[in-house]
This record gives sequence, structure tokens and C-alpha cells, in this order.
Amino acid sequence: MFSPSIAWLLSRASILGICFTLVTGGAALQAQSAVLVVDAFNKKVHVAADAQSKRPVGGLAKIATAMVTLDWAEASKVGVGVLATVPSYAAQIASPGSIGLQAGDQVTLRDLIYATMMTSDDIAAITLGDFVGQDHLARLGRNGHPMEEFVKQMNQLAKREGAKGTRFTNPHGLENSRPLPYSTAADIARLAIYAVSRPALRFYTNQSSRTITIYRGGQPMPVSLSNTNQLLGVDRIDGVKASATARSAGCLVISAEKPSSVQVQADNSSLIYRHRMVVVVIGSASPFEESRALLHQGWAAYDRWLAAGRPITDKKQMLDHF
Repeated sequence: MFSPSIAWLLSRASILGICFTLVTGGAALQAQSAVLVVDAFNKKVHVAADAQSKRPVGGLAKIATAMVTLDWAEASKVGVGVLATVPSYAAQIASPGSIGLQAGDQVTLRDLIYATMMTSDDIAAITLGDFVGQDHLARLGRNGHPMEEFVKQMNQLAKREGAKGTRFTNPHGLENSRPLPYSTAADIARLAIYAVSRPALRFYTNQSSRTITIYRGGQPMPVSLSNTNQLLGVDRIDGVKASATARSAGCLVISAEKPSSVQVQADNSSLIYRHRMVVVVIGSASPFEESRALLHQGWAAYDRWLAAGRPITDKKQMLDHF
């Protein structure tokens, strides 16, 4: 496995213009981007820099959009095969995205999630919010705007997962709503850990390409999607979300899992340990290069931690304290 030295990492950080702080100890430099690297199963943070600052996160908000939709589909037992209609007001919020969705088009929730997560299509995210928000209001017997109801569910999800430094104001992540949305690297990591714990979501984020179907005037139109996550498939990376807006700059969440290991106990029983790392980068000029370097650094720190017997010498090393 690639295991870089600290000198190499700091040299690489200098080239990329970023800061790495080893949570287990190490020199800290000034950072422009906010980053956090955490073990998804033990919640131990191995690398962090400015991870608690509130920042624009652009389309990373769509992680919450997808998860609220999937949670609703499961709880309501409606599933993701149902057709949703692109609302007429969508074009007033966002320009046509990569797949050219128009008002009145119909797409399954499944394909809308693909478009939302793979290509960060804003109209697809709006359509998910509109459909799920409408259904939620109807089940509660309440009036209101479906998007507002959906955003309420996004913020409730964030609160449930401990994301106290997060405010979502729309399902697409564009900074054209008031008040402005924001989050932190630590909070996005919390949401990402929840997302990758769900096999359903990983299925939407680990494909490099996909063909979906748009129904326009009742006629099916196949549309090809290409995942904007350039690191997909590299170093076992299987997700999660890439984004960039004028305010947020480059943002990326990646996740990678190494093969499980088996540890024999004193009584000859065996424990199986899974190993998954989540990397969050917010506000980067080179999010893909930075995220990959952070992943390597995270695994190196993680391996040292495992070799030392998984010690927790300071509770501030845990995600709950970020």
C-alpha cells in the first residue's frame, strides 16, 4: 500500500497550497481549504484543517437531497420507480443542467437521483424536492410549498446526524437563495458517513456512466450520464460527490474501502474489521489532487493507529468533537 512519509506529504501540501494537520500529532500549516479525513466505522479523525468553519459547500448539499429522498422512499414504501414531473418553477431557480430537463418532463426518482449525484444536475434535485415535499405535505395534511417542506427534512436529517454547523436552504446547493446555505467539513463528513452506510446510495455514486430515461410528451428519451467524480475507481474510491460553485470553489467528498481484516481473539474467536475512509475537501483550487493526497495520508495514519492497537488517547480525536 502507498504509505508516504510526512516530509513527502508536507511537500505535496505545499505544491497544492493546502494544510494537513495530523490529529495524532504533527505540524500544522495555514490552510485555504477546509478538510477532514475520518474512518467511517470508528469515527476517528486522522487529518483535519479548518474542519469546523462554516462555508459554502455548493452541490455537496445534494448528498442530503439524495438521502432524504431515499429515506422517504423506504419509509413511505413508494420506492424510487415512481415518476416525478419537473415543476414549472424549476427554470426560475436554475438553468437547464447537463441533461436538459424541461418543465413537464417526467423521470423516475431513481433516475433523478442518478442525475443529481453523478452530474450534479440542479433541475433534477429541484424535482426530487418538489415531489417528495408534496407527498410529505399531503401525508401530514398540511399546506405549504413542497420545496420548503423538503428543505426542512434536509435540516432535520443534518440535526439527527449531529451536523450542528449546517444550514440547508435548498436541495440543489446553488447560492441563489436567502439566507445563504452553509456547512462545515466535519458536518459534511457526518452526512457522508451516513450516506455510505446505505448500500442504496453507494449504488448511485460508484458508477462512471449511466443511461437514464426522460419522458417528454409521453415519449421516452434515453440520456447518457457521466460521473463528474474524476477519482472514481482510483485507489478503491467508490463515491461520493463532486461540486464547484463560484462561492464554494472546488468541493469533493470521496470514500474508499480496503478489504476487511480478521483478528483472532484470545479465545480463538475471530473479529472481522471493515476499513473505510471518508475524505471531505471544501474550497479547493485542486480538489481531486488534494483529496487523493489526503486519502493516502489518512490511510497511512490509520495503519499506524491499527498497529498501535487502536488507542484513543484523546476524545477530541473523534468526529463527535468536531
